[in-house]
Amino acid sequence: MISLGIVLAFGALVLFGGWAVTAGVATRSLSAVNAVFLSYVASITLVGGYVLWLRRPISGTGTDVGFALLSGAFLAIGSISFYAALERGSVAIVSAIAALYFVIPVIVGVLYFEAELSTANVAGIGLAIVAVVLIAS
Repeated sequence: MISLGIVLAFGALVLFGGWAVTAGVATRSLSAVNAVFLSYVASITLVGGYVLWLRRPISGTGTDVGFALLSGAFLAIGSISFYAALERGSVAIVSAIAALYFVIPVIVGVLYFEAELSTANVAGIGLAIVAVVLIAS
């Protein structure tokens, strides 16, 4: 049986793919910053509605709340960069390069959180980079 985590991950894959395509279409006539703003209006409406529906209070340490806010800042600046790249480049190439974002938390995990990489993990990262180079050429 497939775990719920795997099902949700595939859902995220499809939804993030849809996000990249629709963002590319939006930047045909909207500036990057306006397209991001409108997408965030939709996002905060959906997420805010979901949070209200769940009726879960925001609780956690001040440090973790700070990290959540910092992650939002990274997301916002990254989104503006992504949409600006879509204004100037191919959605296939831009989204392929941006999809390598997973390399950053892997490196941080190894350097600061005692994560270990196997030879297969390193080979997988290398193959992902080769795939992006091939897509971009």
